[in-house]
Amino acid sequence: MYDVRYQSFYSGNNRREMHRTFCRLIEMLRSDDFADLDDVITNDCKADISMLEHLKGIEEIREKISWPGPYCNVSKITIWNFVARSHEERGQMFAYVQCTRAIETDDEIYPFLFGGQFVNSFVKEDGKWKIDHIRFDLVYEEGNDLFVKDKWTTINYGLYAGHEPMINAELDSPWRVIPEDDEPQCDEEEIFELMYKYAFVFDNADFEFMHTFVTDDFWINGSGQDLPYPDDPPKSGDFPGLRAVNDFLKSKHKNEAKMIHSCRMDRIEYEDENTVHAYMPRAEEYRLKNHQPDKESIHSMVTTAMHHIHAKKIDGHWRMYKYRITPELRFDPMEDDQIRYDEYILRGERS
Repeated sequence: MYDVRYQSFYSGNNRREMHRTFCRLIEMLRSDDFADLDDVITNDCKADISMLEHLKGIEEIREKISWPGPYCNVSKITIWNFVARSHEERGQMFAYVQCTRAIETDDEIYPFLFGGQFVNSFVKEDGKWKIDHIRFDLVYEEGNDLFVKDKWTTINYGLYAGHEPMINAELDSPWRVIPEDDEPQCDEEEIFELMYKYAFVFDNADFEFMHTFVTDDFWINGSGQDLPYPDDPPKSGDFPGLRAVNDFLKSKHKNEAKMIHSCRMDRIEYEDENTVHAYMPRAEEYRLKNHQPDKESIHSMVTTAMHHIHAKKIDGHWRMYKYRITPELRFDPMEDDQIRYDEYILRGERS
């Protein structure tokens, strides 16, 4: 199950409770046990799920969201980029999930990898946060998709988003639905959330939103050189300024139906009280190429790169002024039923 120490990251009780509710929903999906579904969603909940259809009511949702494939003795789901906001009795959240269903024998592993993004709406019912609208877009699937053949609508790479999109960034984003959270954030939460905002912009083509959390001279340091602009000329892979950044991000959308920049918290280094460098590992389980899951890595947490977030505190809020990514590949052993893994909260411990 999820590590309760992760809860200490959130500086607002509503965010903690919505995170806990979402973790319970994901554990139900992972274990295929929906006996307590009424504890996490309302009776009249709606569910727009790209692989399925538009569902309404707890009984229809319970029936349709169960795993449709063969029994798999490996069942993993991990949560990434979780963000939640609330105002009075309403809440809105965003998160990625990466999922693995596999049949493991004494000699072989037969995996099916898939993942996507949730944007869920919450309502406070009898003092308890429950989900009253589930929205999910499938972003990728790899491996033995015969597990779900004729049961799910999978990715059509010739279509925008690969299917009928269930999430509209301009209408469903938690930052747009609830512009001002009722609960202030601590510095660490706000700093890490910069990367989650950047991922949302990149993956959902919501480029106007980027202007709300980066500096006017924001740049992507893709070449690896760590020199300040504008004094130094850009090298290949560098994108100095919002014009170059936006053009680069838009160009990436021509190559994929949809993207998923899933990352987790690691640590923050304070250069001074108003300048920080945050480290956030990234995992792309479906892009391992020559490192397809085997009997060892299937039970691991994958890291494929390190995000470096450079931020300044301006007028009381943190803004990203530079973003850098460095390649990294490692596999950390992880229990299949552990749905959250954040090194920042674990204080550097390995579990």
